[in-house]
Amino acid sequence: MKQTNENQEKELFWADQLAEKIINRKKFHYIDKKVPKFDVFTVKTSASLSGVLHIGRLSDTIRGESAYRALKDAKIKAKLIWVAEDMDPLRKVPKNVPKDFEKYIGMAVTDVPDPDGNYKSYADRFKSEYFEVLDEFVTTKMEKFSMREEYKKGKFNKYIKKILERAEEIREIQNKYRTNKLSKGFIPWKPICDNCGKIVTTKVKEISNGVVKYQCKDYEFETRTAKGCGHKGENDPLKGNGKLLWKSEWAAQWAHWKVIAEGAGKEYQVPNSAFWINAEIVERVLSFPMPEPIFYEHLMIDGEKMSASLGNVVYPKDWLEIGPAELLKFFYNKRLMKTRSFSWKDLSKLYDDYDTHMDVFLGKVELDNKKEEQHMKRLFEISCGKEINPAGITFSHATMVAQIGPTEEDMIRSMEKTGHYDKKMHNAIFERINKAKVWLEKYAPEDVKFIVQEDVPKGLKLSSKEKEALHLVVKALHEKKWNEKTLFEEFYNICKKVEVKNTDFFRAAYNVLLNKDRGPKLAPFILALGKEKVIELFEKV
Repeated sequence: MKQTNENQEKELFWADQLAEKIINRKKFHYIDKKVPKFDVFTVKTSASLSGVLHIGRLSDTIRGESAYRALKDAKIKAKLIWVAEDMDPLRKVPKNVPKDFEKYIGMAVTDVPDPDGNYKSYADRFKSEYFEVLDEFVTTKMEKFSMREEYKKGKFNKYIKKILERAEEIREIQNKYRTNKLSKGFIPWKPICDNCGKIVTTKVKEISNGVVKYQCKDYEFETRTAKGCGHKGENDPLKGNGKLLWKSEWAAQWAHWKVIAEGAGKEYQVPNSAFWINAEIVERVLSFPMPEPIFYEHLMIDGEKMSASLGNVVYPKDWLEIGPAELLKFFYNKRLMKTRSFSWKDLSKLYDDYDTHMDVFLGKVELDNKKEEQHMKRLFEISCGKEINPAGITFSHATMVAQIGPTEEDMIRSMEKTGHYDKKMHNAIFERINKAKVWLEKYAPEDVKFIVQEDVPKGLKLSSKEKEALHLVVKALHEKKWNEKTLFEEFYNICKKVEVKNTDFFRAAYNVLLNKDRGPKLAPFILALGKEKVIELFEKV
């Protein structure tokens, strides 16, 4: 297929590459069979409700939406669905949940009660909290499903029946990738114990005339044990009181919703992972073509995996306090297979990167490398949409302004001095300033925070050359009007004239103004603070 240069450029972006691959796919992966024609291309995303729904859980949905948008931009009829994996067992009790909830470990999260009694279940609580902010991050109208409800309604019955009928074949597929082989009689079904209500503890013994016989026994997680009750019972898989094992359930989901693409963490790339096992099962057993995978790196916080026990969990609502949803989408979409390590202290850098891409997208900046320019535009477009409202101020400048004056009027005056205030962009500017305030209060490193001094700090000792340099700054501020560039250059002229080291000069200035060795960029800071205040303090040294 001949393509235009524009399309070739767009293919640099991973979502467009994926869309092209999906559209042009002709055959199954494991068997010699043609891919059917789809009326609608379905992109699936999901979240397990067995743990905290932090921003890492959003990554799957955000990337799924990007794939969906790429298909739509290619003029393909598509839809995005979200599935709650609410049949997953409770594995551990989060910090904010009563200790006695240990007794529910091993029970499907949809059957665990809400700790506060405000929701039907533990799963409903997390879903509700998640959905409160999910639409901020995903603007596409998604169809949302619950695995518990799908099983109850019998939506999966035909797949359950086929999978159980061909359990031996599924066992053989799995054993190709296992060192510890599954034994004959393997049944890929997990009933819910009709005595204690746990799902992870039921061990299937046999299946006869479509009825599964099981016994409820202890199940060992990595760090804790789900206690079985010892009950021996029978379970009809078509009655909805249980679930398929994951290494067949995922395949059933793909066939049921006719999924053509789904995200998965990088660990699923390996040939023996659940993704590829399910891919083979869905093609050989359920006669549906495996979806195209969207493999990605997981999010790290300061180089560590998010964990409630480590206290580094970032909730979606936390993110929205310090940044727009588009900033996180941009962060996730930038590179799929590059480690996404986030640090609160580097938030300004992320904002700067985001703003740079925005300027390229809006045509304010042109690059010599046109392929890179097109890639940056496409990344920003697919993350943020086409209607962009610039902030009018950088995040680092916002953090400086937020600390200079306590009132809105003070901040406006400060920005007017440096040419950063535009009345027409008032709301956008202060939206960013307000997010900077939250960041300063909750997350910013100490070296970013400052308090403008009312007087020269007591006990401050400066060399004669440092004092002379500061007095020359006073003289320069009296003589003419400066901008950031010319004032910055003047600092170096003064240092050269007085024969003082640049580092000593800047440290001296920050010590007088802030009682700290470091601070925001000195030239814009002085202009924002106002020459009167600076002159007052520098004259006193």
